[in-house]
Amino acid sequence: MSTATRRKAPVMYHRRLWLLAACIGIVLVVLIVQAVRLTLVQGATHRAVAVSRLLEQQWLPTWRGSILDRKGRVLAQDEPRWEVAVSWDAITGQWAEDRAIRAARNAMGRDAWSMASPERRSGAIEAERRRWDEVLDALWVAIASAAELSRDEMDIRLNDIRSRVQRMAAVVWDAQRRRHEARFGSGEGPDFVPRPIREQADVHVIVPDLREAQAAELDAFAAEYDDLLDLRYARHRTHPYERQIVEVDMSTMPGPLRADTMQPITIPRVADVLLGDIRDTVWEEDVARRPFHDPDTHEIDRGGYRQSDAVGSRGIEQAWEDTLRGEVGMVVRERDIGETAREEPIGGRDVQLTIDAAVQARLEAVLDPDIGLTRVQSWHRNTPLPNGTVLPASVVVLDIATGEIIAMASSPWQLGDMTEGEVQSLQPWLIRPAQIAAPPGSIIKPLILAAAVSEGVIDLDQQIECTGHHFENQPNIARCWIYRPKYGMATHGSLGPVEALARSCNSWFYELGDRLGLARLSDWLGSMGLGERLDIGLSAPWTEPLEASGSRPSGGDIDALQRQGEDTFESVMMAIGQGRTTWTPLHAANAYATLARAGRRVPPTLVQGLQPTEASQGRPLSPRLVETVIAGLEDVVKKPYGTGNHLSLASGREPIFRVQGVRIAAKTGTAQAPPWRRDVDGNGEIVPGERTTELEHSWVVGLLGDESGPWRYAFAVLVEYGGSGGRVAGPIADQVIRALQAEGYLSGGDS
Repeated sequence: MSTATRRKAPVMYHRRLWLLAACIGIVLVVLIVQAVRLTLVQGATHRAVAVSRLLEQQWLPTWRGSILDRKGRVLAQDEPRWEVAVSWDAITGQWAEDRAIRAARNAMGRDAWSMASPERRSGAIEAERRRWDEVLDALWVAIASAAELSRDEMDIRLNDIRSRVQRMAAVVWDAQRRRHEARFGSGEGPDFVPRPIREQADVHVIVPDLREAQAAELDAFAAEYDDLLDLRYARHRTHPYERQIVEVDMSTMPGPLRADTMQPITIPRVADVLLGDIRDTVWEEDVARRPFHDPDTHEIDRGGYRQSDAVGSRGIEQAWEDTLRGEVGMVVRERDIGETAREEPIGGRDVQLTIDAAVQARLEAVLDPDIGLTRVQSWHRNTPLPNGTVLPASVVVLDIATGEIIAMASSPWQLGDMTEGEVQSLQPWLIRPAQIAAPPGSIIKPLILAAAVSEGVIDLDQQIECTGHHFENQPNIARCWIYRPKYGMATHGSLGPVEALARSCNSWFYELGDRLGLARLSDWLGSMGLGERLDIGLSAPWTEPLEASGSRPSGGDIDALQRQGEDTFESVMMAIGQGRTTWTPLHAANAYATLARAGRRVPPTLVQGLQPTEASQGRPLSPRLVETVIAGLEDVVKKPYGTGNHLSLASGREPIFRVQGVRIAAKTGTAQAPPWRRDVDGNGEIVPGERTTELEHSWVVGLLGDESGPWRYAFAVLVEYGGSGGRVAGPIADQVIRALQAEGYLSGGDS
């Protein structure tokens, strides 16, 4: 070794030593950092995991809060019960088929099965099928016996479930097919294959409320066939107002329907669409929103979601899920010392609605198609639709002083014997008073008058000449409803505001719309709460808003119409409730209530305590203006020429409103409706592209009070595609008053 080499060796040795030391130092730093992180940052988590391994936990069931009406009547509540649920495959018989296939394959052996011909396989399956069909039959007999049902009653329940799921699937598959065709085109791309809906994978409750002794009869069956029968303890959601029978006095109906009888109408569940449903399947989005066990912190939220929890899935049950939902209890035993701790379950809080269940039931009965008011009748003169056609309808009644909704009913409210086509076109699951926005037609006219007087474009003593049409050289557009050949191209002549409202003169309001202009019209409607969502308590914070906002021209719309030179025409049409304006019945009733308060706004509500009853900002209206508008609305009903005064029947005229002891101020409305996609030939199907056109919506909106005293209630009736407001919605409005009288909200009685 050379001298130079000997000199370099110690240097290299020391360098390697320092490098090793540096590496060890880095490792030590990493270990220290990790130790600090584990101790200080994640210490709590790891301690929680360690402690959890020393504990045994048992969860105690909780219960949902009740839903009450304004008078404290229980509409929905939890009760301890046993539920009997079976799989969809059992209901359809597919379970027996699957078991037979499995048994045949096992008996034959895998190799022999793969080599067997289709005929031999089919024969082997058929030989096994009888055995499993007998198991299914024994299941239905056992359930029927435990539930004290006849076999026929059991078959009816099974058929109802099959029919309901199949109808739901048909609606969903139709939507899937339309989306598929929109993406790939008709007859192009991959073939459409419908995806099973959730209900075709879930179990279905056959008997929801077995007692303990009854449930014990099914224990052995549930133990042997756990994939077939699900027997579980649960606090069952019950509805004391299920299967209510309401007797409708047919002597109060219009002449062709009148009879000296009381017609019973069975309401399956009062306020069904408002209350909503409970599902016992927890979805991923439920757990994501509120997990029972946090995987990061290992903390427990006793109100979080676990499998088979009850979850509100529609209506009030969904919107108020976090209030109604309770927290499970917990029993804890420490393994090392055997000591226990107990935390009792916390039940959900009650939710009290503003509706009156008795009024609600009466209105739902009146809207039932069997009564006849929501079917096309000969006196409706609704020529595009055949007599007997079921019409969707809705009613809302609210307290003017508080904004509380007394009743909010829809029709149809049950599937019944509807065909698939009827289900698609009528959509019975909708809360129509809050979800259906339609052109208002002439019910807008009182608000247009209020805006015009307040803006100074007309005074209350001024008269306007009805010329039959608004635009001088264009007699075929913007016409008054009376300026038509069947009325001899008549006009209303010179009118003041009260008579203009009573006669519903279009020409008169065309002129107001022209003078106001589109921007002021839209602003004034907005001040009445129109074109905005009325949050009445139907929507959960984590879901899309359920309540429809309706529409009115936005600033962008107005600018575009002005550039195109179409703003004047839009203003004219808007003044009679056509064009770009849509309202829900809730909007309409709320706007009339605001009018009765002289412009003071009070938020409508369905849930007590949801919103304060203090007035929100509005535009004040002069007392004389309000008196004039209401005088016009009273004449709509009282004067022979009022559009809400009488029905023209084959037997002669008769009053629309025949109640006594009540003040009525109302406005009828007939609004052009969009084409209706419906089951035209009654075969249960809706042909793609088939529409019924030249239809109109029917409205009546108004104020009610005792014969002497202030205005107390605002109401709105909408019959979609009904036609004339007075002829179609009017008789329903008469029944609204009778329902309020019967339940003590208004004085007076029948004539």
